Amino acid sequence: MDDPQWFYRNDDEWNVFVEQLKYTACPHCKVVGALIQHGFLYGFDENHTKQQTHRAHRIFCSNRQELPGCGHTFSVWLADTIRRLSLTAAGLWRFLHDAVADGILAAIRDSTCHLSDRTLRRLWRRFRHGQSHIRTTLAERCPPPQLPSAHRPEAQTLAHLQAAFPDAPCPIAAFQHTLRTFFV
Repeated sequence: MDDPQWFYRNDDEWNVFVEQLKYTACPHCKVVGALIQHGFLYGFDENHTKQQTHRAHRIFCSNRQELPGCGHTFSVWLADTIRRLSLTAAGLWRFLHDAVADGILAAIRDSTCHLSDRTLRRLWRRFRHGQSHIRTTLAERCPPPQLPSAHRPEAQTLAHLQAAFPDAPCPIAAFQHTLRTFFV
């Protein structure tokens, strides 16, 4: 994706975004004045396995009634959601932290989320394959912390993430919101 993703942290940020919607350029056609709210994206997370929760807002670049838009839609994501995964950013942070500290098998065994062992292994693999993207993006924000060379690459990635967002309660949500890209 060439265009950056859009994230918001809470209702106040969403309301500010909505107020500026008519003055915001469409990421597809760059037309200003044609964006309108177009519904929600719902999904599941680890807290509500049977009830769908709100994950993103849909925005439509209107080409109806003589508006100059392109007709495409895009999403503005809640920063605490992980795309294509029913795990919140905080849940992912806990799992990755446990996997680095205790090993992947112990993290899977001790996991309190509803995901299967196979899904957690796929998630770990997704994180390991995405490290170059994550570290490259983080390097633009701050230099990596100095760790002994004996540390695994996954531990170095999490330490770099924590160094980039030291005051954030969930560094993954802060990563997505600040850098406007998905974590994994």
